[in-house]
Amino acid sequence: MGAGTDPSEGSALAIALLRHLADRARFTLATTHYGELKALKYEDDRFENASVEFDDVSLSPTYRLLWGIPGRSNALTIARRLGLDAAVVDAAQALVGVGKSQDVNQVIAGLEAQRKRQEDRATAASQLLSETEKLHQEVARKAEFLKARERQLQQQQEQAIQAAVAAARKDIAQVIHRLQQGEATAQDAQKATTAVNAIAERHQPKVVAQPKAGFKPKTGDRIRLLSLGQTAEVLSNPDADGKLTVRFGLMKMTVGLEDIESLTGEKADLPKPKATVIQTPPPPAPAIRTSKNTFDLRGMRVVEAEAVLEEAIASSSGPIWIIHGHGTGKLRRGVQEFLKHHPQIERFEAAEQANGGTGVTVAYC
Repeated sequence: MGAGTDPSEGSALAIALLRHLADRARFTLATTHYGELKALKYEDDRFENASVEFDDVSLSPTYRLLWGIPGRSNALTIARRLGLDAAVVDAAQALVGVGKSQDVNQVIAGLEAQRKRQEDRATAASQLLSETEKLHQEVARKAEFLKARERQLQQQQEQAIQAAVAAARKDIAQVIHRLQQGEATAQDAQKATTAVNAIAERHQPKVVAQPKAGFKPKTGDRIRLLSLGQTAEVLSNPDADGKLTVRFGLMKMTVGLEDIESLTGEKADLPKPKATVIQTPPPPAPAIRTSKNTFDLRGMRVVEAEAVLEEAIASSSGPIWIIHGHGTGKLRRGVQEFLKHHPQIERFEAAEQANGGTGVTVAYC
């Protein structure tokens, strides 16, 4: 639009045409190099910015769509890379710095850096989640293996008991058969009783004594984790809540005394439960306005004010006072719309009359 005329007239014509289309068309997509059109979304909420990412190192597009971030010009960077005289490029850079387009480029560069940091954090969080899921799957597999092993041992024990009962019945039947072959006497009955008692003693399953509580683990001891069936090393003495840190293999974890036992099967003494004391938190201290939590945005454009507010909110741990004045009300509406959708803002309201009234907004982080 207006490629062969004055850029200011071309951009004005483009803005008018886009607004005309917004009133009549369901959807319009336009590409532009006019810096004025990049600020259109902050004046009219029917518009949105988008750009295709550009790699400053290779000077080539990555074809990644960046929604909400306008593109910035890279003409001077490309000209320098293509070998244009450095003095000419430096002179052009100085001329660009005089105008407002350089401020727009700086804001865009800040938005791109913020998006990159968010992507890096998302990648790190995704990796951590993946590692956690792998660890959970490994622990679940070990727990399932231990359950299967326990069922197998129980089944083997039951089979051994049944075999012992069958053998005992067979031996007793042989004793009874010998008694029935001849005339039974008291001496023969006594011998039969002695033989049956010997059979019962031989096939009686061994009773394993239950371990008694009283084990007190300390740093350096080797213990057994009941939930995992693994042997571990104690790294810290139990605290007042009965929690201690252990290590098995390369993994460290915090467990309770109820989940461990000594290698000989002794249970640990559990701490007595503490009485619950409910304390009423003290009322919050009243917010006090200072020069450090007050930000004067008067005279700024909405996009510039958003950049200042983003930094203020990130570094604040309490309420902030935002001076936007009255004027046409455009800056106030832009600031409050930004606060309404910011995830760190709990609420906002007009300041008290003594602090500026409706010309000042107080935001609570």
